[in-house]
Amino acid sequence: MDKRTTSKHNNSNQVTDSPPGQPSADRPTDHSIHRTACDRRRFLSAAGSLALVGLLGGCTNTANDGDSGSNGESDPASVDDWLSNTGNYEGVVDTTDVDSVTIEVGARGNNGANAFAPAAIEISPGTTVTWEWVDGYHNVVATEGQFDSGEVEQNATFEHTFDTTGTVYYYCEPHRSMAMKGAIVVSDGASGGSP
Repeated sequence: MDKRTTSKHNNSNQVTDSPPGQPSADRPTDHSIHRTACDRRRFLSAAGSLALVGLLGGCTNTANDGDSGSNGESDPASVDDWLSNTGNYEGVVDTTDVDSVTIEVGARGNNGANAFAPAAIEISPGTTVTWEWVDGYHNVVATEGQFDSGEVEQNATFEHTFDTTGTVYYYCEPHRSMAMKGAIVVSDGASGGSP
């Protein structure tokens, strides 16, 4: 039996030997090229589909029976529930005897400059609350859409006057998952003002 080998040059001009009619070990067969191309197309198709689902998922807001805020999430039953995982929450601070209150944005808490201080206040109707940025890039967004300071920024101030009684829950959009949240209880004093 005469075993002959053939020599072929690959793309890097290296010589490879293989028996006649047999593909070289470092050169894929037509079948393996087709399979690789199909696998690549399937992967890219699946990745594109997942990306599209992710984009569309962020664009939807589920309608419900009115028990939730503008973000599609139900408001908590109490201030304590809303702030249960907020590191600097120590109860609602009574500020009903003043016409304006300042809340620090980016105060120390929640493992960094990721807190509102104080986290929860009680005010009277007609009180103006000013949020003053003290550290970091933040914003202030009410869950029910009563106010929104806009884009994330630093060294800013934002104010809102509260005219109606009730509890308003708010958060910093980029740091919400880090429990950067707050609450404002607007009380006329007749109801006792407990959140």
